[in-house]
Amino acid sequence: MLDKLLYEKLCRYCEYQERCRYDVQKKCYALKIPKTEMQPYIDQLERSGFLDEKRYVRGFVESKFNNKKWGAAKIRAALGAKGIKEAIYKPYLQELDQEEYYATALRLAEKKSLTIKAKSPQDHKQKLMRFLMSKGYEMAIVSKVLKALKD
Repeated sequence: MLDKLLYEKLCRYCEYQERCRYDVQKKCYALKIPKTEMQPYIDQLERSGFLDEKRYVRGFVESKFNNKKWGAAKIRAALGAKGIKEAIYKPYLQELDQEEYYATALRLAEKKSLTIKAKSPQDHKQKLMRFLMSKGYEMAIVSKVLKALKD
């Protein structure tokens, strides 16, 4: 039997912004709901439409790419850390426009290139490569960007 007050708190938590199961489980721990009693709350939130992993993943991928300029590898790692299966997020990562993805990496590299203090061109290239990799861009994209900047 669900505690109505706790369920309403979880509903408000999910209304505020998109959440995934992992976020709701953490909230349940904060509300002192025993682990054995969590699943009915999560199931009810999903049935009511407050909790939807696919909707969460779509928003997460779009916001991290468009706002934070994260690459696919970093987005994949962040979603994996929240326990979201690859089968759920893979289609949304594939939806990213590859030309826009490359253009974003190129803009980031151009902007960062101006602020890098390096002793040699090789050092500059390595720092730029490390920066792009830390943003989650794959080596193929990083190589293509570095080649474009060199030309």
